[in-house]
This record gives sequence, structure tokens and C-alpha cells, in this order.
Amino acid sequence: MFSFTPQEKKAILFIFAVAFCGLALQNLAKVNFRVKKILCPEPGLSKLNLNKISLVELLETRSVASRTAERIIAYRLEHGEFGELEDLKEVKGIGQARYEKLKELFFVE
Repeated sequence: MFSFTPQEKKAILFIFAVAFCGLALQNLAKVNFRVKKILCPEPGLSKLNLNKISLVELLETRSVASRTAERIIAYRLEHGEFGELEDLKEVKGIGQARYEKLKELFFVE
């Protein structure tokens, strides 16, 4: 029916092999969370400077509620730049438990 040259047969076999590997990796990523983190890393894993971040950027972080973001900016405007990361505890609504989560997101320079 079809008469392919040896080079065409190799090219077709290569295309099918790549497609099969892609489907296998996609299914493996659905089943195994660790593989998914390797194949599709989360963006924005770097820490943010607490003294330079804007309200809009704070609102884009998933871990900071809008009310907390507003309070952080208001505290910074009222008291000046944060001297150290622990000053974040002085913001209303940020206790020790929330601070432990937020300290992974920010740094102070």
C-alpha cells in the first residue's frame, strides 16, 4: 500500500516514539505528584523583598490575603521599611503561625 524509504520509516518511527514518550510522561505526571513538580515547576518560587514589594504584587501571592496585604503596606508606610523579617509580626493579624508561613515567601534587605 505505502512504500516508504528506509529514511522515511526511521523518521515515522521516531515521531511515534516521541509521541508515545510524551503521552507516558503526561500520564505519569497525573498519577505521581513528585514527577509533576519536576515536569511543571511552580513559578515564582523566589523570595520577595518585603520593603520593595507593591500592593499589587502582594495580592498576587496566594499565601497573603487581601486584608493582610493592605495591612503590610500600611504598616510599612507608617513605620518605614522593615528592619528585619520578624517585624512582620508587628502587623495586625500576623501571629506566630502566620509568620511561620510568610517567612518562606519574603526577605528583608
